[in-house]
Amino acid sequence: MDSCSKPIPIPEGLLLCHDPFALYNHIKITALFDDGSATGELTIRPDSLNPYGIVHGGCLTTLADTVGGWGVYAATKRPCVTASYTLNFLRPAKGNCDQKIFCRAVPEKIGNKLCVYRLIITNESGTELSTGLFTFFLVETPISNPVSIPSEHA
Repeated sequence: MDSCSKPIPIPEGLLLCHDPFALYNHIKITALFDDGSATGELTIRPDSLNPYGIVHGGCLTTLADTVGGWGVYAATKRPCVTASYTLNFLRPAKGNCDQKIFCRAVPEKIGNKLCVYRLIITNESGTELSTGLFTFFLVETPISNPVSIPSEHA
């Protein structure tokens, strides 16, 4: 995301229709950009925490995977699946309920079959918690059957 990147409007309900797992995990896409970069956030809830009281690494991985995948969609207008990833946990993601963890996805390569993204996860004070590299495989078939969302998550 550079100073020339233009935001892309996120249609209302897009995540509700196509990404119930992100919704279930308290993840929200906050911005998509025409260069393929994206930002998102995780709202810390009691079910986000591991037994040590810090945000579970799986929640951070889900945040990075979700934000990166939507970045790919912004760049290519095609759905994708994760082919591989490496996520380095630099420091514990501590926080209280309703605090936010933020993620930024930056494209390294946008290809015809594969897209590679750098992901940076930070806390509310901007301290880096995790960094990673994700590779996404572009899917030829569009999502044809959006799932329905239970009313408690809508």
